[in-house]
Amino acid sequence: MPKIIKLEKRTTVLLRVLLIVLVFAILVISTILWFRKTYKIDLKKDVSVTVIGMSGRYTEEEIKKHTLDKWYEQYTPFLKLYYKYNKADTLPFLEKITVTVTGKKSVEIRAYEKMPIGCILEMGNYLYFDADGVIVSSKKENVENLPVITGLEYSKVTLYQQFETQRSDLARVVMNLVRQLQKYEVTASEIHFGEENEVYLICSGNRFDLGVREAYDIQIGMIRGILDRVGGQETKYHFHMENVKTASDDVRATLIE
Repeated sequence: MPKIIKLEKRTTVLLRVLLIVLVFAILVISTILWFRKTYKIDLKKDVSVTVIGMSGRYTEEEIKKHTLDKWYEQYTPFLKLYYKYNKADTLPFLEKITVTVTGKKSVEIRAYEKMPIGCILEMGNYLYFDADGVIVSSKKENVENLPVITGLEYSKVTLYQQFETQRSDLARVVMNLVRQLQKYEVTASEIHFGEENEVYLICSGNRFDLGVREAYDIQIGMIRGILDRVGGQETKYHFHMENVKTASDDVRATLIE
């Protein structure tokens, strides 16, 4: 009899352990199922994508798949924790991507395209380029009111690639001009290259002849001050800055008839 009692006790303990394990397993499975139902996002329904820019290089689906490609990024609590300390990996032609959890099962993605800084008028189309000289978009009109580069001949103007001029050094000159215009907050409607590659700008109806050189930072810095004085006037001027070498040099101006 003592042996039978001992066996019964062992059986009772084993049943209790199995019951505890079963209850624990049920709780774990139930928690997992509840967590999945409450927080797992559906890429099609629960994720919104806003693309800020004009190139349209990537579709919303491509941005979603790139940004939320890991298993833990399918659950909003993990997603929120991850992006609290990390930044989203970007893509070529995008400046940055931000991810924001807006609800238990809702996520907002914002993709910021590299913004154009100028455009080329070619075959009746305005080809917009970014700070790297990459053509990011083509439009029938200059909807961004960016400086238009005219007078140059190009060896390559392909969408999503860097533009190339027939003279390779002139592409560098174009980028220097546009960057300096941005730096000094000078709004130019046109940057024109003449037959000898001399440059002139059209700013608020005024013409600025800059001559031929590799960099135009001194002249454009001076243009900022000139426009502050004459930019709002009805009278327009032709400024001759071809021989300017320092910011203290005189600038000759004539009236535009």
